Amino acid sequence: MKLLDVNAVLDRETHIQQADPECEVLKEDNSKSTRYAILSHRWSDEVGYEEMTGLMKMEEHKRDKVRQRSGYQKIIKSCKQAVKDRHEWLWIDTCCIDKRSSSELSEAINSMYQWYQNAQVCYAYLSDVDELPRPTMPYHLRSICRPNGWLGPEWFTRGWTLQELIAPRELEFFNKDWAPIGNKRHLAAVLQDITGIPREVLRDGLGAKPLSVAQIMSWAAGRKTQRVEDRAYSLMGLFGVNMPMLYGEGEKAFQRLQLEIIRTSSDQSIFAWNRRKPRTGSVLADDPSDFAGCGRIEKVEPDEFVDKLTKYIEWNVLGPTLYFRSNSRKISTNPIHWCRLAWLRWRARVVSQQHHLSFSVSNAGIQVCLPVIPLPDSRNHFRAILPCGRHFGLETIDLVFSGSRYLRTSAASSPILESPILKTYPEFKTLCLTHHQDANQTHREFTLDDKHASYHHFTRRGTYPREFTGNTVSLSSLIDDLVVIVYANDDAGFRFAVGLGYYHGQGWVHVVCDKPAIQKDWTSFAPEAYHRMWDARVEHAQRMFKQDPVHGRCACVHFIKHAHLPQSIWAARVVWSRWEKGDFTIMVDVEQCPGCCDGPHGWTATLNHYHGPQMPGLMYICSHPYSLRLDGWEVELDESSDQRIALGDYGDYSNGTFMRVGNIFEDAGILSIDTMGSTYCPVVPHVSSFLSLMSRHHTENEDDLVVAYHSGRKHLALRQPKVFSLPANDHLVRLLKALATRLAGKHLVLTVVQCSEFYGVDDNGERRDSVDDSNNHPAEGDISTPLCIIASPQVWRREMPCVQRREQFKSIREHFYALVNTRQPTGTDARHKAAVR
Repeated sequence: MKLLDVNAVLDRETHIQQADPECEVLKEDNSKSTRYAILSHRWSDEVGYEEMTGLMKMEEHKRDKVRQRSGYQKIIKSCKQAVKDRHEWLWIDTCCIDKRSSSELSEAINSMYQWYQNAQVCYAYLSDVDELPRPTMPYHLRSICRPNGWLGPEWFTRGWTLQELIAPRELEFFNKDWAPIGNKRHLAAVLQDITGIPREVLRDGLGAKPLSVAQIMSWAAGRKTQRVEDRAYSLMGLFGVNMPMLYGEGEKAFQRLQLEIIRTSSDQSIFAWNRRKPRTGSVLADDPSDFAGCGRIEKVEPDEFVDKLTKYIEWNVLGPTLYFRSNSRKISTNPIHWCRLAWLRWRARVVSQQHHLSFSVSNAGIQVCLPVIPLPDSRNHFRAILPCGRHFGLETIDLVFSGSRYLRTSAASSPILESPILKTYPEFKTLCLTHHQDANQTHREFTLDDKHASYHHFTRRGTYPREFTGNTVSLSSLIDDLVVIVYANDDAGFRFAVGLGYYHGQGWVHVVCDKPAIQKDWTSFAPEAYHRMWDARVEHAQRMFKQDPVHGRCACVHFIKHAHLPQSIWAARVVWSRWEKGDFTIMVDVEQCPGCCDGPHGWTATLNHYHGPQMPGLMYICSHPYSLRLDGWEVELDESSDQRIALGDYGDYSNGTFMRVGNIFEDAGILSIDTMGSTYCPVVPHVSSFLSLMSRHHTENEDDLVVAYHSGRKHLALRQPKVFSLPANDHLVRLLKALATRLAGKHLVLTVVQCSEFYGVDDNGERRDSVDDSNNHPAEGDISTPLCIIASPQVWRREMPCVQRREQFKSIREHFYALVNTRQPTGTDARHKAAVR
């Protein structure tokens, strides 16, 4: 290590104009007998190694700027304090490490705890206080909201200063004016309240009392570092481990730290972290903050673990057996219970003696032998009991078996005595716990499409219980997970919530509607909707549509749920689509509703052809006999009953006959929608025969002839075909939505095929005489439209009226008219009132 010669530094500063430029202020010294002081501080405008060693070689104006820095003045004041305490050498991390050398930096970080421990005294410089502040709230509350929730020295909130507080035997605190505040031994009680570190550790170091990994980690839970990796590197000395520095690895550094701890320790409290946000996968924590609140978790020795495990089982009723109490303890009278208990006790002692409750690490995972209890309602979910805990019981973690490994699933470890879910006796199992996070294995993506909800002025207001950006929601597929998205129309005072959830591997979607809002704040509605859906998650998952295997290769199935917003003319519509990959696409929309429904309806299904061109929104394509290829996609077409049919026509379609009523582009003018722009221009795809052999075998040798295949072998040859399709963009979707109220139940012409001539051919391409010849040969210059695609837009489909509500309305009307008739006047008054009506 390099040490500052305090006398040389002060002498150079005193005689700055006459100082020797070659004067050395740093000395390499690795002797264990060297006595030195050390500085612990928060960085600000610091002076580095190069500036400290090359100060006298600088130009005068540059040298003066360096000397004016607060970091340089801190060095001078530290040297003066060292001289006052009769120390010749001083180590400061800012200027005693040549950070240009990666090996020197790595050595310093790995050795830093030892350097602080070997120092004669450590100076803790608190540059932001006048005196050591006393805590204003209990530590267990302050640890939740630090550092922003507690106004105190920033030194207590930083990651590196944790080891600098514990390692030195003597630690002196100084305020911003370098006035002494006190010694850590004398201030141990105050420091314990501020940091959560036991006063015994503050006075006598880590060996003062038995400590668990979870306890030490909890001290760093509320601390921050400038680099993510330093969250792990700053803790190496506290656990006595070393590992190479890999800046740039991010959160993986903390994963490596935990694995190094596991390789040198048998303390399983490292698994007892308490994460506030749900996360599935690795049994290792993501960050020291996951250990917040673990300051009282103690490691349990093997014999004590056996006794506590037995006591736990005796406290739980297993099966129809009788108990009597002795000194507040339940004792079973069932001999089978005693036999099973004796077996478990014997098994626990054997495991403790053979394995010492230790574990091993490999690429496959962490192997450990633990007692596990199956969780109800699932064959793959278990609760493992850890040999650690607080004074009142043992800690547990929830696991799910996936493939050959066990993944952690619970949001937090829980005291086992607080969770009496025991339905059977624990069984010791050798588990392979995964120690790396595989997002692809443990999560599924929900893609959210809610842009069309804005047509009725509904906007996404927020999500609960966690936020996400963009339109992709990631949910854990191995635990019960749920995210609620709230939509609101503040002007009208209506809102609804869409829940996206997973329950035991089954994705589910549900809608909860709110009554007309008196207040515009959605934050109170979100938790209410969340808890309503969470309590019914089993039912919601069971009611989800399963993909029909019949449609597995030819169509994409969409499932739709319709939910009326109370006391409004709107309904929330949620469309769930799934296709093979296990990921979900959710479309959230708002439509105008006639008010004949009441609450959420069950799921209904609609089909979009998977092997087909893109369409404007969800379209139920009517079954058509003819087939062609458009841009390489197979499509089905119907024979036009009217040769003058046009793109965008709508009408009634029954018994295979389309009866035109109007055209969407003509009706757009009524709504003052300009459809003359390029966004509404039709798409012109390339057309080709469905079966290439047929086009080669037709009798006429022409390149501009395309054959439309017919399922009944009544194929159609088209001369010079040209295809026009409606554009599949948001503008057209909004147009269809705007016409939804007027055109409910109608069908739409999506695509038309035009040609100069058409005639029937057989399988060999021979012309058939069955087709009316007058239709085959239009007048010169005319264009025929023999084929088209007709679909039912989902936005034009309407829910069937509620029969029960109709009967209620009928009963109310009859009762009303009966009351009116019983009060009808007679004679002249009757005729007069009738005239008035």
